[in-house]
Amino acid sequence: MDSNPKDIFGLAVENHYKRRDLTPIIVHSENFYDDKIPVEYLFRTYEEMPEIEQKAIQLSTGTTLDVGCCAGSHSLELKKRGLDVLPIDISKKCIEICKERGLPEAAHIDFFTLKDKTFDTILLLMNGIGIAKTIKNLPVFFSQIKTLLKPDGQVLLDSSDLIFLHENEIMDDNKYYGEIKYSTSYKKQTSRLFPWLYLDFELLKELSEKEGFNCELIYSDDHYGFLAKLKLN
Repeated sequence: MDSNPKDIFGLAVENHYKRRDLTPIIVHSENFYDDKIPVEYLFRTYEEMPEIEQKAIQLSTGTTLDVGCCAGSHSLELKKRGLDVLPIDISKKCIEICKERGLPEAAHIDFFTLKDKTFDTILLLMNGIGIAKTIKNLPVFFSQIKTLLKPDGQVLLDSSDLIFLHENEIMDDNKYYGEIKYSTSYKKQTSRLFPWLYLDFELLKELSEKEGFNCELIYSDDHYGFLAKLKLN
């Protein structure tokens, strides 16, 4: 889910879907070298998804909110499995492509403004908790989750512990190492800088439990990534 006014992800998704353009999205950060996101990866099938995402889809039940749905790959698989899914994204172009791909229910809406609906499963994949932006903003994120989650509902989210980027470094005690600032570019378009949050599991568990959730580690991979499940106590 991109947080920029130029809709970098939307441009890439639209060009790939309509013209099979393979130009990648470039991610820029002061914390590491430029990285590429192959646009075709945003159209991956269930078989092509990493195990973290496959497990999240397997665990999804009932009415499901797919936050930051992008090109709709997760929602399409959920729908194929018979779930009632609402894909949302702040990218207007991504939502248009979702509808063309078979998700007419897809909605161009910000997670933080969604209201008057509740869900059995809230899905935040591809480091979806990043939309909280900073540690300081997490209470707002958790508060919104509470308004959208059914009493026995679940939140499935993945993130990565970025500690591996700071091996042999002296850490700044005043700033959490998972608070990152990014910009993205596609062809000649570049977004503004925007904040994004990565969490290690222990911190997620500590902060979510303070907000009244039970936090369970479902899966961890060999690259500091993990899948967690939150439920209200």
